Amino acid sequence: MSIRHVSNADNEGWLLVKFSGNINPEALPQYLRVEYIKAEGGRDYFKVIEGVHAGKEGSVKQQGGGGSYLIEGDPKQPAAKVHFVISSKKLWYQNNGGWIGPIDTMTDPDNKVPVGTYDIEIPDAPHKVPNEYKDKSRFASTWFRIGHTGDRYLHPGSVSAGCATVTDIPKWTDLYNYLINRRKDDKSVGEIYVFAADSDRLQ
Repeated sequence: MSIRHVSNADNEGWLLVKFSGNINPEALPQYLRVEYIKAEGGRDYFKVIEGVHAGKEGSVKQQGGGGSYLIEGDPKQPAAKVHFVISSKKLWYQNNGGWIGPIDTMTDPDNKVPVGTYDIEIPDAPHKVPNEYKDKSRFASTWFRIGHTGDRYLHPGSVSAGCATVTDIPKWTDLYNYLINRRKDDKSVGEIYVFAADSDRLQ
């Protein structure tokens, strides 16, 4: 099996492809791992092996000159670990044995992310965001679902409807780059630990 991964084709972290039996293109996130099948008629054919589209077969037009948007090699890195403290509105992530942060992050006080540990899902699809967010981070449309059901996400923004919302939007690029090629399994990039207070995190 030849493993390849999705390139950052649009410079915002997404690649448009066509799945078999579907005329409408869909977007795959950067670093998503695929099984490469063949090149034919100016297109690369593949099977998705992780994320929400796992098991689907599709194709993507080749670049000019026959180059591919599917890059050889397996980019998978160790699982991500993220801490979010509700009361202090801060977030940290662990890299190379140390913690990076704090990063300003909030949740809706009337609909808080429940305290606990959750998987952080591989991104599903681009999310519509104001252009002012993209001016601060070109990856602002890439959100990571918290858990595998519901509509709570780890994402950048200024308003929270029950998500973990990174309000220091320029720092989203660094967090995105940390998360996007990490894997816990074929559905998740890692885990987020949600604490009520800083004292809980430090226990």
